[in-house]
Amino acid sequence: MDSSISPVPVDRLEVYVLIDNYVDGGLPPSTGVCRYSLNHEGKLPINSYLAEHAISLMVTAYVENKYYRIILDAGCSPEALPHNIEFGNVDLNRVTDVVISHGHEDHMGALPQLLARIPNPARVYAHPTAFHSPRYYLADSGELLRQPVFEREWISSAKAELIETPDPMLIGDDLYLITGEIPRKNEFEKALPGSLMEVDGELEPDNIIDDQAIIVVLKHHGLVILTGCAHAGVINTVDFARRLTGIDRVYAVIGGFHLSGEPFQQALEPTLDALKRIDPKVLVPMHCTGIEAKALFYKEMPDRIKVSGVGTTFHFPIT
Repeated sequence: MDSSISPVPVDRLEVYVLIDNYVDGGLPPSTGVCRYSLNHEGKLPINSYLAEHAISLMVTAYVENKYYRIILDAGCSPEALPHNIEFGNVDLNRVTDVVISHGHEDHMGALPQLLARIPNPARVYAHPTAFHSPRYYLADSGELLRQPVFEREWISSAKAELIETPDPMLIGDDLYLITGEIPRKNEFEKALPGSLMEVDGELEPDNIIDDQAIIVVLKHHGLVILTGCAHAGVINTVDFARRLTGIDRVYAVIGGFHLSGEPFQQALEPTLDALKRIDPKVLVPMHCTGIEAKALFYKEMPDRIKVSGVGTTFHFPIT
């Protein structure tokens, strides 16, 4: 790129996991990582957070004595996210912006329920293609599955403001940078096989060009990159974040890396090699990353991996 666009550096950053694929009340806390603790007080039934195949992160950036709070993605079902907000006594009063990483159901499915719980009218950011319909997934069985539709009406009916753009954009008092559409450069990183979209009555490959991420600059430490599914490829995403901001140093990558399943086996080792070269201090693989990838990363980079779970709060920088 000819010129960089970089967020205002923040003093510290908190990432609270509203939705992830796992909930574990037995995960031990560690430096910079606060955990949900299963406390049943000797009574049944025991209430708990809910997990589902989805992601939602509440992100709070602190600058001096001020803070700015946004949410990345909105889970899937209408039950899990509202329950976790209530169970975790989550304060949504200062949420100003909701970013939808892409238009798949496990990232936007509970957006109406989320917007109904944010007290002040929010701004919702999405790539225009996130609303494309119909989109399909061709299952291994040969069945063509129609994807749920991301409805613009959800946003207008909540009196929220919809901002659609494929381009990078600074939000949250310029503390957060949405990447917009991410260039696909690496041969080993492919979009989700079997993804299709209907265009002019014909089915075409869906490269999920609406996939986008969030970038924060952590003062004195480098970039924190937050992904939904990283359908553009987690390495493509990190490389683009570095080009966008003009900052090479990467402090943390957190979110879904979409390396789960047989079609992504060929990408595991090249992704690991690239991550080692990038050398982030913290890696938090979540959601669709897949157990094989998580095991590989933990084996090869054990001092970098932080385990996610619903109800966990990550405090950056981790000191």
